[in-house]
Amino acid sequence: MQENYDENVLVLKGVCKEFPGVKALADVDLTIRRGEVHALVGENGAGKSTLMKILSGAYKKDGGTILFNGREVEIGTPKAAEKIGISIIHQELNLMGSLTVAENIFLGRQPRARGIVQWKKMFDDAQALFRRLGIDGDVRSPVGELSIARQQMVEIAKAVSLDAKLIIMDEPTSSLGKEEIEQLMETVRGLKAKGVAILFVSHKLEELFELCDRVTVMRDGEHIITEDTVNLTEDSLINAM
Repeated sequence: MQENYDENVLVLKGVCKEFPGVKALADVDLTIRRGEVHALVGENGAGKSTLMKILSGAYKKDGGTILFNGREVEIGTPKAAEKIGISIIHQELNLMGSLTVAENIFLGRQPRARGIVQWKKMFDDAQALFRRLGIDGDVRSPVGELSIARQQMVEIAKAVSLDAKLIIMDEPTSSLGKEEIEQLMETVRGLKAKGVAILFVSHKLEELFELCDRVTVMRDGEHIITEDTVNLTEDSLINAM
């Protein structure tokens, strides 16, 4: 069957990864559509982390193919992942606490003229990004003074500034309170409306049913099912895991 590349942003076919004595991924297939929130679930050791690391360029796959935006890609490094449009927001956020929000968003990519950083343009661009994402806050604030939820918003803004077509979120609600989770979900829905795909890795099943369009279950390094969320129950999901 011909894949619909207008609809799918990411297609994995037979992706494998082995470590000494361990087959971490065994012929994994996965399809993620544009503008969908796609849950990835499974117990510890299921292969979720390995898959995320392959997609974000931290690991190299041993076999199989990865198609992104309809063309085959090799994601050899995190920079290569960013360049093609894949960003990851780790559970342990990757921000510099002493720098401002704007500096973190454009770290290593500050707008320059004749080699000199254009501070006003950087702050204006960062504030415009916040407005576009519906995020309140001063981009001149040091990131270290922000709550975890706010820091996550900075990571999301950074991903959007990189023109990410797929954002991987690793247990994004693990350190958040109820109101902060609602704020994150609103931001995710806004990204979805703009056509950005989200791979949402979580063990909180109630959140998946509220937010995600489809769910992929992994077990022992294998793809078990991918199903529309509306066709699943918590019991059927737990059984698959």
